[in-house]
Amino acid sequence: MPTFINESPRSAHPLSERAAEWVIAADARDRVGDRAAEVWQYRQILWFFSLKALRTLYSKTHLGVWWIFLRTLIPLLVGSFVYGSVMNIASGGVPYLVFFLAGQVPWSCFDGPLVRGSRGLEINRQLLVKLYVPRIILPLGGMTPGLVEPAIVGVVLLCTLAYYRINEGIWYVSSDPRPLVAVAAMVLVLAFTFSVTLFTSVWQARARDARFVLRYVVGFWVFFTPVIYPLSQVPAELRWLMHLNPLTAPVETFKWAVLPGLEHSWAWLCYTAAITVVMFLAGVRFFMRAESETMDKI
Repeated sequence: MPTFINESPRSAHPLSERAAEWVIAADARDRVGDRAAEVWQYRQILWFFSLKALRTLYSKTHLGVWWIFLRTLIPLLVGSFVYGSVMNIASGGVPYLVFFLAGQVPWSCFDGPLVRGSRGLEINRQLLVKLYVPRIILPLGGMTPGLVEPAIVGVVLLCTLAYYRINEGIWYVSSDPRPLVAVAAMVLVLAFTFSVTLFTSVWQARARDARFVLRYVVGFWVFFTPVIYPLSQVPAELRWLMHLNPLTAPVETFKWAVLPGLEHSWAWLCYTAAITVVMFLAGVRFFMRAESETMDKI
């Protein structure tokens, strides 16, 4: 399938007179390293698409930026009340609100970025037919608005922990360096999310009903991930099945790194890392093979 091949010097700037010259060739010589270098070369355009996608969170709203906070905080309050007070779900010895927020931080690193990144090609379809930009920038830039929610949830989690510290004198945070592992767990979730987005962005650009299918899948996926309940509540003979979900280990690791008295598995975390590497390489290859045909069908 015809692809665009960069035959210009590496030092060429995409907007200068020495801009990259692109020719159509029958065989693709693009590799993952080449595509990464191309993304870096067009990093300013990546920043532009990221800001453009970020503005869509509050554009055409009466509340403006405050709408971003409300759409995040209201589901948190409702969810913690229903699951914690009404359904009385176990929380591993910590207040359920703290447990719920600790699960929502890594999950929101998957949910929002996946849904928004999957629309990267579809939203910018009119621009894509007029000029060339590395297509892989679009799902990557589209993921940016999805990072706002985990940032807000993280701040709420810190405020909640401070509240219990001041009012009850209890600090529900591990005192050792384990919280640093929480950052690695979030990075792993984001890497897995981007790998999946390389597939879903192409599918959604070709068929718009893929957007609704994706929302249904994500809506069910959360119940098979220990976000609102601890993995210890799952029968022992079924936990291996839960661990096949690549998001189970990072979510459990994040909660283990932040809250005391919880458990996690390094082996299953390595499993998620291996799945992420395979998904990323397969996703980049799939995206490179499908992007030209996808542009024809937009």
